[in-house]
Amino acid sequence: MTVGHQASRPRGRYQRRGVASAAAALRDLLRTKILLGHYDGRPLPDEAELQRAHGASRGAVRAALALLRDEGLIERYQGSGTFVVAQKANHRFDELRGLRSRQRVSHEVLAREVLPAPDIVAQLLAVEPGSRVLRLDRRTVAAGEPVGLWTNYLPIRIGRRFTDPAVDLSGEYYHALEHVLALPVAYATLTTEAVPADPVVAARLRVPVGMPLLRLERVVYVRGDRPVDFGIGRLRGDRLRISGTQVRHRPRLAAA
Repeated sequence: MTVGHQASRPRGRYQRRGVASAAAALRDLLRTKILLGHYDGRPLPDEAELQRAHGASRGAVRAALALLRDEGLIERYQGSGTFVVAQKANHRFDELRGLRSRQRVSHEVLAREVLPAPDIVAQLLAVEPGSRVLRLDRRTVAAGEPVGLWTNYLPIRIGRRFTDPAVDLSGEYYHALEHVLALPVAYATLTTEAVPADPVVAARLRVPVGMPLLRLERVVYVRGDRPVDFGIGRLRGDRLRISGTQVRHRPRLAAA
């Protein structure tokens, strides 16, 4: 009896672990469909339909939906069903473009300041230390919710136009930059890491202090390898989806 009793306990533990694993896997599949817009304007399938479609237990389905609710992506409305209540803006790392979303993305200027270039800014922008640069603080808003902060430094010869509050910077930043330069942006170098939100950033993004954010450093270049902009960004991972195309081997062109 003792042996049988002891043997039954691991089975229960493994069963619970199996439900949790199935719920996490189903959560990931549903999240992908949500972020690709499959449930825009219509409810998610009910629990019975999800059970049939995924061969999942009732407990796994309920746990998966609970995980998505905890992330703030869905909400259940009594008598109506379960609906998507939050979207993530998309950011492609293989394109030099602003955030994209099925809902409106806009940018607001928080501060503009002309100041002597700090040494690292001067180095990255290839200007003399102490020469004047424009510091531009901007906030990105998607669907009415702040999702990112950017601080950009530009040589004053380029940034002078942006010192005018009448200049519209609510659209894509790179488009505005190309308009001022009258030159196409060629490329940018990029590094990224995860950092906690400090009190100032947390207040501006309306998130808890210490929340993990994606921190980006980017130097933008025009033709001739000339740097024209150094930017530091902090983006909310819970409202951002990063995508791109990764190439391991490029196909060879067939011989003529």
